[in-house]
Amino acid sequence: MDIDSIIIQHKNSILSISDKIYNFAELGSREYKSSTLMMDELKKEGFTIVNPYMGMDTAFRAEYGVGSPVVGILMEYDALPNGHSCGHNLISAWAYGTAIVLKNFISSGKIVVFGTPSEEGIGPYAGSKAIMAKSGAFNNVDFVIGMHPDDRWAVGSKALADSEMEFIFHGRSAHMAASPCYGINALDALVTTYSAINNMRDLAKGDKNIVVGMVIRDGGKASNVVPDRAAMEVDLRSSDSSFLVEFIEKIKKLAKGISDGYGTTLEIKDLMPMYTEYKANRVIDGVLYDELEKIGIDAFNIDDSDETASGSTDEANVSLAVPTGHIDLKIGTGIPGHSDQFREAANPARAGENLMIAIRAASSAILKIMQDKQRLNKIKEEFDNGK
Repeated sequence: MDIDSIIIQHKNSILSISDKIYNFAELGSREYKSSTLMMDELKKEGFTIVNPYMGMDTAFRAEYGVGSPVVGILMEYDALPNGHSCGHNLISAWAYGTAIVLKNFISSGKIVVFGTPSEEGIGPYAGSKAIMAKSGAFNNVDFVIGMHPDDRWAVGSKALADSEMEFIFHGRSAHMAASPCYGINALDALVTTYSAINNMRDLAKGDKNIVVGMVIRDGGKASNVVPDRAAMEVDLRSSDSSFLVEFIEKIKKLAKGISDGYGTTLEIKDLMPMYTEYKANRVIDGVLYDELEKIGIDAFNIDDSDETASGSTDEANVSLAVPTGHIDLKIGTGIPGHSDQFREAANPARAGENLMIAIRAASSAILKIMQDKQRLNKIKEEFDNGK
């Protein structure tokens, strides 16, 4: 039996899984139905499951096979407030389908599916892949493959380092008209900090690709009461992790100085582990490119382009821990991520055929790598040399 026959055999179940997760649409760190579904389906196929994993209730590790080489497949299933507008339901189905195809062909070696919560950075498991990478989850894995829906077929990846924080200013309430002098205005401290952070952009040279995003979450309860609490989220990104660490410390010191000046107290919470920039593996991505080409897909090679990174992902943290390849699945043209349009395009009823192509290409590429020790050595050599 060949790969195409296996995919046809399991096509309905793959699409059903994607559809169920699409309709669950669970936010990050709360993906109980989605993660349970994926574990149950993989268990039916003979995978052994570890859950909770790395201290996260909705994370899991599913293994099939013995010995080496070991391939890791990254699975995401978290949604956004407007549903699966990043298409993670397709990632789940792709990871499942790819794992099921592979188990029919490996005579030696191991498949490891990593169920990774909250790539979108919501809740206590935000950036679960970063947590896994830091905790050694990929130590005994030879290489990893990830996938994401997009508005084009592509291989490879670039990503900005990313850190999200919450700044909470605590003041003292008072009547705004009768006795404002008895209050300490937390909102004033926040607004001044907001403006000051915007002015800090000049510290970054153009090659650092700094991105600053801010939103006020709490600005008080009534216009005639001095706000005793004000909170905002700050999202800082850069193409250089080292620079971003320095920039974050400057921002925190700046906010603390402003808070002290206004007489407020400042609480800073890190909302997720820092996502790093991406370390692509051109050998893996080259195999993915070739397999797509065999199917008639003219994919864009991100690794070989001068395209500037624009998004961020905790898959980048994985790429610093283990050789990582990536494939982008086309589900539309010119549709912005995290939009209602993207959510509609991610419906498996519309994206199903291209989903099968992505499974076909990834399965073929993984098998080609697992069966070629020389290619595995090249992958490791590129990773170790930091190219």
